[in-house]
Amino acid sequence: MSSTGTSSAFDPLTTSFKTSAESREIGLRVFGKNGGKSRTAELLPLVVYFHGGFFTCGAVEDADGIASALSEKAVVVAVDYPLAGDDSFLDITEVAFEALQWAYDHADGLGADGTRVMVAGDQAGGNLAAAVAMIARDRLTPTTRGICLKGQILITPMLDPTQSTKSMKALGKCVCQEGWAAYLPSTSDALHPYAAPAQSRRLSGLVPALVITAQNDALRDEAEQYASSLIAAGVPVQVRRFAAESGQLVDPTHASFSSVISTIKQFIQDPA
Repeated sequence: MSSTGTSSAFDPLTTSFKTSAESREIGLRVFGKNGGKSRTAELLPLVVYFHGGFFTCGAVEDADGIASALSEKAVVVAVDYPLAGDDSFLDITEVAFEALQWAYDHADGLGADGTRVMVAGDQAGGNLAAAVAMIARDRLTPTTRGICLKGQILITPMLDPTQSTKSMKALGKCVCQEGWAAYLPSTSDALHPYAAPAQSRRLSGLVPALVITAQNDALRDEAEQYASSLIAAGVPVQVRRFAAESGQLVDPTHASFSSVISTIKQFIQDPA
């Protein structure tokens, strides 16, 4: 693990890992009160965060505000995952899953509790968080890797490439359309549950979820419909819809930002 800088509000510990497939360097920004320096301090839950955007845009630094705000209650590892275009959705989800593995393997050194791990993300990052939760369910057992996810935090997530919900249609033309087209260039790709969680018919066994939406967000309905599907599959789910306001919920200047952070902190402490 290579790193630079220190762990503070907007000066996170920066590091990276190499993917197993192509030895590609994937950047990480780590926020946390302990910063891996104090062995006597209480270990914090570990949250692996995937930044927002629409698969073709966004940057890991976009998560600085929410990651910093959560760092009093968790160690947050924000992932600079590859964007759509040169990589298939399977490549991108594999990178996201490897980031989870890296975070778990380095939890102790980061001052985090490897037995309390969650995935989180907004917009396209919410899609990746949901996909990683599925991959973890499908591949991991305590005897094979040791990772046992405790929860998934989905903030206005992009989950349905059909874009057929009422809230999506009400917006008219959305940048989501271009994002989905780049992420899933083949029609058959949209049938894969890791690409389109909302289309999955096998949701049982997933970890508890917190689904956060906004009244005026185009992604509202697909997120809440996914929450309903999770509940029907027996997955514990908490849903919180915030009032219509301008801007993104993860933006520290948003009127509901402090309430969003409070909601997430409560879920981190008690996902069940």
